[in-house]
Amino acid sequence: MTDASDDSLSTMDCCVLEEHGQARVVIKRSMVTFFESLDVRSLARLKSVMKLWCEGRKLTPEMFNPNEGRTQKHNVMLQAFKRNQIKLRLYGFCSTIGGKKTFVILDSDPSKKQNKADPLILKRAKMHVDHLVDTLKSEGNLNG
Repeated sequence: MTDASDDSLSTMDCCVLEEHGQARVVIKRSMVTFFESLDVRSLARLKSVMKLWCEGRKLTPEMFNPNEGRTQKHNVMLQAFKRNQIKLRLYGFCSTIGGKKTFVILDSDPSKKQNKADPLILKRAKMHVDHLVDTLKSEGNLNG
């Protein structure tokens, strides 16, 4: 994990997990402890999937869900990196931030029990997205 390289990520209180070319995956600092507590195999697998995402490669439904629903306030699509073997989802959204395609991880479901996501966790994740979008828009750091 590396510290944010541009002001918009610093303002968001995020650090970079993966970056390649003009794309990156970042995570809120409040999620770092949880992310780092995952077993070594899961961490490696998730980071390899994130690298593929940054490279613009097609991801399978076992790796990524591009549609977890839209937020109520800003109509932003919630998406999730997945690790099916341990029933984990890392929720966030994709936008152009600081001139780069950026996936921002804001929330997780560490113990998803079935294919359908927990509605309460989805609602919480969507609220996190709307709050961050409000912050980015007020500072002029959101481009899409």
